Amino acid sequence: MERDASAERHRRAAVAVFARAPSSGGKSRLVAHIAEPRLTSLRAALLADTLDVVCRFGGVDPFVFYTPHDGGHEIAALAPCAVTLVAQRGGDLGARMLAALRDLIEVRRHAPAVLVGSDIPLLAAEHLFEATDALRRNGGVVVGGADDGGYYLIGMNEIHEGLFDRIAWGGDSVLIDTLTRADRLGVDVRLVRGGYDVDTIDDLRRVERDLAREPPERARHLREWFVDGTSGFTGS
Repeated sequence: MERDASAERHRRAAVAVFARAPSSGGKSRLVAHIAEPRLTSLRAALLADTLDVVCRFGGVDPFVFYTPHDGGHEIAALAPCAVTLVAQRGGDLGARMLAALRDLIEVRRHAPAVLVGSDIPLLAAEHLFEATDALRRNGGVVVGGADDGGYYLIGMNEIHEGLFDRIAWGGDSVLIDTLTRADRLGVDVRLVRGGYDVDTIDDLRRVERDLAREPPERARHLREWFVDGTSGFTGS
């Protein structure tokens, strides 16, 4: 029994990117402003920068839970390190995140296990350290809130299924609804530093401004995308 407890304390952490293959669509609110294939290259740049951060973050096993099922090779080509690729399973976003966490925690025996979105332009190792360190020290659940009312990161050491039930995914109350459910279930949640994703043209303009104040190594692929403005923004 003592050996089992020791093994539980020394389980290896996992950080998993939740991603869609860039060529498979997404970012529909940017279609009116950015022509293809430049929009696909934007999706690829955001994902590549996320993978860079995860691969550089030491002491964890990197994963990508991806969709569609034939998109694994495309995503692997963007990763600067060896990542474990797993096709997403489940219906809505909550079911797919829950399935991924079950895979990491219950099947592969990782703890902590952290899921992070693939389009957080200013994601840094500090975000991942804060999340994994909080889970190692305090347990419970960590959540990184996003400016649109959702969250870009969630992590835990054990499964809390109720946090993914009856949430209006894609709406602007995902974070507050999740925190409310956690309170009702008696689950301790720690909020780590927030972030924002890129869904609209205003988000893209915001990150272009923000990158001017960031170190040059931050979001290298996205910086290159802005420089390589072969088609640029269209519309207003």
